[in-house]
Amino acid sequence: MTSDLNGGNCILSSMAKERVKIGTLDQAQVVGAKGKYTVFFDGIQWKGEPLVLSSSRQPYEARIFKSLDGAIAELLRIGLNEASIKITAKKEND
Repeated sequence: MTSDLNGGNCILSSMAKERVKIGTLDQAQVVGAKGKYTVFFDGIQWKGEPLVLSSSRQPYEARIFKSLDGAIAELLRIGLNEASIKITAKKEND
């Protein structure tokens, strides 16, 4: 299995969609807190790190969603119908 364009752990939506079709990707996790959510794909790692969804505008960086709804909508568009959600709370001093 190959990773993204530069050999990192980021994957474009179009690439993820193809991997969902062939059954390589079937689990995702939305991780983040208020206004900063990232999508990770469970069960698949590249060089010890999980694959993370990126955008076509910035294919070498993790895509940050402003809302949980936006992240879930993108997963539905890719073809996944299940995802876990992990909310990370910020400390008051941050």
